[in-house]
Amino acid sequence: MRDILVSLSKPEILWIFRHLNGGTVGFNFETVQKLDLIDRLLLAFSEGQISDAMINGIPTVNPKGVATSEEGRPVPPLTKPSAPKADATAALAALQALLSPTVDEETVRQIVMAEVKKAMDDSPIVKIEVSRPDGSSHKVEGHTRPEFKKILTRASVGINILLVGPAGCGKTHLGHQVAEALGRPFASVSCTAGMSESALQGWLIPSDGGSFQYLTSDFVRMYEEGGVFLFDEVDGADSNTLLFLNQALANGSFFLPIRKGASLVKRHPDFVCIAAANTFGTGANQTYAGRERLDESTLDRFRAGVISLDYDQTFERKTVAPDLLAWGWAIRKRINEARLRRIMSTRFLLDATKLLKAGETVEEIKATFFEGWSADEIKKVEV
Repeated sequence: MRDILVSLSKPEILWIFRHLNGGTVGFNFETVQKLDLIDRLLLAFSEGQISDAMINGIPTVNPKGVATSEEGRPVPPLTKPSAPKADATAALAALQALLSPTVDEETVRQIVMAEVKKAMDDSPIVKIEVSRPDGSSHKVEGHTRPEFKKILTRASVGINILLVGPAGCGKTHLGHQVAEALGRPFASVSCTAGMSESALQGWLIPSDGGSFQYLTSDFVRMYEEGGVFLFDEVDGADSNTLLFLNQALANGSFFLPIRKGASLVKRHPDFVCIAAANTFGTGANQTYAGRERLDESTLDRFRAGVISLDYDQTFERKTVAPDLLAWGWAIRKRINEARLRRIMSTRFLLDATKLLKAGETVEEIKATFFEGWSADEIKKVEV
């Protein structure tokens, strides 16, 4: 369905809005881009808002008898655009069929699946080719986020990167993609309040003769030999433990006293440091109660590489089952509006799609999602 709508012009999409909404649009469409307009239409349809003060309210009529929006702008009359594409009629017919109470659930599912399959078949495959410092090149396979180019640019010039976004939005996967694109090894550590400095600097272990031998950590190895190292959930770590990183990330070298005879550790030109967090290091909030407040001196090491992320709807459109996608987006929207301490993550939608393919019903998956929710919370997001 979305594929058909994308092929239409903005006036044709507005024409569909008006036909489904009793002759009105219901909001100031002049400031809304075409793709956002399509998302509004599909979301309003999935939430049953069509013909019921769709989205932001029904236009009123001023004393002169001219229909206006709430912002006072004239609303064009309900007329069909000149020479509309055949797809405009097809899109309207499909939506009206879905709205009809005489259409059973299986018919609706078949219509949606057919449209999604067509969209997938017709979608162009976009490939990103990365030129590496050694002269080789690499084509990045699969989906890449809009922020990927910005992240890769910072990584290629040695900027420390801090990815901040909600749980399950793909931050860890981005670290893997950067390493693959640059042709460098990848390693990571899951940060917790109980993580010790040994996880970063390495260990002294007993050896023959009663002496001790230094065992390097993945961080030190990547720092010296080159590679991409990810500090996952960095805002879950004790801020004092992370102070160990300050000298390493700012000066291009640091001293490791436990490594006798080779205490100076130099930063390799191909070392990339990425940290992933749910907050900006400001401490716990209603949603992420286990987060620590990070030292400003540590955060300053990442200042030029801070990149905010959100759930990637383009990726979700490609990978999430149609039976779940509109519901998931509607739940996410209402969670945000009600400011609940809950999330609807891309991770859950992907897992739910696997369960659907394995034979679970949509209703069973929805029930699983709401396990542990209070009745009041469910009422606030019910669709």
